[in-house]
Amino acid sequence: MSDLTYESVSAALSESVKEQFTTEHFLHLEETGSTSDDLLNRIRSGTAKHLDLIVADLQHQGRGRRGDRWEASSGRNLLFSIALKLEEPKETWCRLPHLAAYVLGSSVESVLTVEGQLQAKWPNDLLYEEKKLAGILVETVLVPEPFAVVGIGLNVNMRADEFPVELREIATTIYELERCESSRSFLLGEIVSGFANSYPNMLTNFGEVLDWLEVRSVLSGRQIEVVTTEGIVHGIGHGLGNDGELIVDQGDSGLKSILSAERVLFR
Repeated sequence: MSDLTYESVSAALSESVKEQFTTEHFLHLEETGSTSDDLLNRIRSGTAKHLDLIVADLQHQGRGRRGDRWEASSGRNLLFSIALKLEEPKETWCRLPHLAAYVLGSSVESVLTVEGQLQAKWPNDLLYEEKKLAGILVETVLVPEPFAVVGIGLNVNMRADEFPVELREIATTIYELERCESSRSFLLGEIVSGFANSYPNMLTNFGEVLDWLEVRSVLSGRQIEVVTTEGIVHGIGHGLGNDGELIVDQGDSGLKSILSAERVLFR
């Protein structure tokens, strides 16, 4: 039996969060293609609610920002998607991936005992000592109602030797950092609570999110290559703009703001 039940996930939630996130909002699946696809289908059918969450022990078609496919060992990691009802002003919607990184990262840091802090790799990864710990993908649907689906893959209890050989030097897990297993249900509860308490107000009051990301940015001061739909940008990471856009110092060509990218490399 999976450790991911509504009772275990909600055990430490405050009463105010439990009022927003009830048993009707929670669905656990032993396996699925993609939790984000499942939730997007629910939204398109008009039956979704704010904070609806689908979590799976195994998913076969999990994807990253560029549509990359990957599959994790069953029952080891947190693979889930959460629905957020989009609200005005629309101008703040572009900040949602950064809020998601803040919520996820703060939740993970609350259970880590190792020295140091997480690193944020704009626009959608969390790292520890430059090894990937988590990935985030935000997708939006406007009809019949505007929703965002935040898909998250967090490496929790997977062992290093369970990764494909080519990933062992560039990925890590909470288990590898702590050398003991962590409660997936407790972590998921912390993340749900983070979204319930920060969304949507922190999209408008965005300063704390920006500060959190700036301090942890792995790109600031580094030589980077940013692949966008308009071409490739080279330069030095120069922090974030007011909406979380990446600022690249191109030397004599000046500063360039990038709101979205397909890939970011650094050295």
